[in-house]
Amino acid sequence: MPYTIIYNSKTCFVEATVQGTIGFKEIKEIFSNAVHMLMEKESFLYLADYREVVLSMSTIELYALPKLMSDITAPLGVNVHRLKRAVVIAKDLKDKRLEDYRFYETVTLNRGQNTKLFEDMDEARKWLSE
Repeated sequence: MPYTIIYNSKTCFVEATVQGTIGFKEIKEIFSNAVHMLMEKESFLYLADYREVVLSMSTIELYALPKLMSDITAPLGVNVHRLKRAVVIAKDLKDKRLEDYRFYETVTLNRGQNTKLFEDMDEARKWLSE
């Protein structure tokens, strides 16, 4: 599961690009590293490129993701509700793979976190910039 996390000084986004199959453990590692960079750069804007990702998570794990994200940010003195997260997924997802992402988005929004799914990178950037 290769991934990179960079700070884009032009947009002030922290950007993660992820490839391969990822599960709960990998999401925890990626988000934790991204949050540390967000704090270092004093940014609350996170762009996650998951267009080449296959999620390998149960419904229970997907449901637990918003709490995990809150648990990662809290010790750093950051309210997870201040973060604005755009997740870009592949355009051709169907069936359970798309349902998993939609479920994650719904659960996250229901917990008051600001996360939105996109299939277009430019749209995601535009939304984060608003």
